[in-house]
Amino acid sequence: MPRVAVFCGAAAPTDAVYVSAAASVGAHLAEHGVHVVYGGSRLGMMGALADSALAAGAQVTGIIPRSLHVPRIVRPGLSTLITVPDMTVRKARLLQGADAILALPGGFGTLDELAAAWGSAAHHEHAKPIGLLNTDHFYDPLLTFLNGAATAGFLAHHPHLRLENLAVVDTDPAALVDALIARAAPPPAACRTLASSRAGT
Repeated sequence: MPRVAVFCGAAAPTDAVYVSAAASVGAHLAEHGVHVVYGGSRLGMMGALADSALAAGAQVTGIIPRSLHVPRIVRPGLSTLITVPDMTVRKARLLQGADAILALPGGFGTLDELAAAWGSAAHHEHAKPIGLLNTDHFYDPLLTFLNGAATAGFLAHHPHLRLENLAVVDTDPAALVDALIARAAPPPAACRTLASSRAGT
C-alpha cells in the first residue's frame, strides 16, 4: 500500500473551494488504495481530507504534536494516531516511510513542511515526488518566488534539482493524484532527481 504524506491547513479557509478540494483529494487517494499520512487534526482542510479518505475506505494515520493533542483538535476514529513531542518531530515523521508528498493550500505549517521536503530533496536525502494542489491558483505566488530565486542564482548550487523538477503541479485534484501516484514508485538507485510535471499551470 503506497503511503502519501499530505500537508495542509487546519484553519478554516474563507472560501469553501479549498475544503472541497481537500475532500476530493482524500477520496481520490482512497481510490488508489493509498495510506494517507497527515497532521491528525479534525479541523479545516485536514478534517475534510481525513473525513473523505476514511469514508472511502482508506487507511489514515494522523501525526500530532503533544501540545495539540486535545479533543477539540484531534480527529477521532483515525486508523492510527501518533503523538510526537513537537512540530519538528512531526515533520520528520510525516516524511518517514512516505512514497510521495502532497501539499494542499495552507499556512505557516504547510509552508514549513513543504520547504523542509524540498530542502532535504536538494541535499539528496530523498527523491520522493512532491505534488502541489494549486486550487484557485493558490501556489502561483510561490512558483513565482521560486522562478525569481532561480533567476537570481540562489538555486544554482543545486544544479541537479532543476526548477521544473521541484513539483508536480495541477489545479485538478484527480489529475494531480493520478500523476503523483504514477511517479511514487521508488526510482532506480542511479536516478536521484525528483519526478517533474507542470500540468495545469
